[in-house]
Amino acid sequence: MTMNQGRIYQCGTVLQPPRSNHKSFTITLREYLCKNNNFKEPAWTRRIGSGKISVDGRVVTDPDFSLSPGSKVAYHRSPWNEPVIRVIDGSDDDEDVDDPHVLRVIYKDEYLMAVHKPSGFPTMPSQTYFEYSVLNVLRNSQQTFLAPPQPVHRLGVGTSGVVLIATSLEARRRLTASIRNRSVRKIYRALVQGADILSEMRIDCPIGPVPFPIGGGTIYAACPVVEGDEYGSNNNQRVKVSKPSKGTQAKPALSMVRVIQRNRETNTAIVEVEIPTGRPHQIRIHMAYVGHPLVGDPLYRKGGIPDCRKQLFPKRSKQDEDIDTDDDDDDDDDDDDGGGKSACGIMGNNVGNSTVGDMIRRVPLPRDCGYSLHAYQITIDHPTPEGNSMTFTAKPPRNLMG
Repeated sequence: MTMNQGRIYQCGTVLQPPRSNHKSFTITLREYLCKNNNFKEPAWTRRIGSGKISVDGRVVTDPDFSLSPGSKVAYHRSPWNEPVIRVIDGSDDDEDVDDPHVLRVIYKDEYLMAVHKPSGFPTMPSQTYFEYSVLNVLRNSQQTFLAPPQPVHRLGVGTSGVVLIATSLEARRRLTASIRNRSVRKIYRALVQGADILSEMRIDCPIGPVPFPIGGGTIYAACPVVEGDEYGSNNNQRVKVSKPSKGTQAKPALSMVRVIQRNRETNTAIVEVEIPTGRPHQIRIHMAYVGHPLVGDPLYRKGGIPDCRKQLFPKRSKQDEDIDTDDDDDDDDDDDDGGGKSACGIMGNNVGNSTVGDMIRRVPLPRDCGYSLHAYQITIDHPTPEGNSMTFTAKPPRNLMG
């Protein structure tokens, strides 16, 4: 573990309520933070008193300080410990691919890199981790690049496998365009429930935000609207197909599934999933939607909907009390900033939770791991005028070998 430099979270800009007099409207700092963010009043009062809140760049220690429309509020979090990860050049055969503290470089030239991200390691900085992320580990390395390294797609914290990194501005532009145009081929492996799963399936179900009790009020899930017919390869058994209705925030999502191995004793199967689209948590949602959730996934249950029931999870340390959330998305190709929520607005979701020894009872979050999902292979056209086709493969963990 190593101490980072701390972080500043933007808690928003004070807005004038409709039909109010601009000159007469005020709200106290404590009222604003409690109204727009998820910590309880004593927690915000303590943070204000300790000088961790600023208004328009100036530290304010009075909880009753009056804010006016346009005031910008920020929370200055003290430095905290993060895990250390090593960057290693070489093939997956050099060392244990399951090592959670190794980021392995599969391929590198002056335009791009392909890295093998371990499970539990975030692609982008989040509330939980900042320097401990693919983005900042590469940017803080001693390597020289044409431009700061930038992941062009994201894998969820619990997902391992190939991540593409642009190391030049032109490569970033071309790779981003390729992903948005769906000209990148992405194949995953996953361990799912049910050895009776069809040998091949085409899953076509929109994905979009649905109500959720914490973390901003919504979460991505299956959003079937108009159902039709699609066929698998086993005796023409039917697979659900649906399209989003007009006016909804759901987006089309397609997954092509093929069984690699079945285990009748454990009633599980290893599947290979190709996703022409890249929606948040798409594979977790789609496999649950057709009745075969990922083994160990605490969030998505059959039907592709979130499980809002409270479950037991390891209690987080005191230093993590500020960041009990996750805005990291599995293979999110969309240029989405999280729906416009402020950084503080998705922190501190401990309200109503209970503790049992070293465990805490709460609803599951997207960042909760336990499932096996691996970005196995990705094929792209190299981001140069020649555009040669290239395929990068990350060796799967032992339980997904097949």
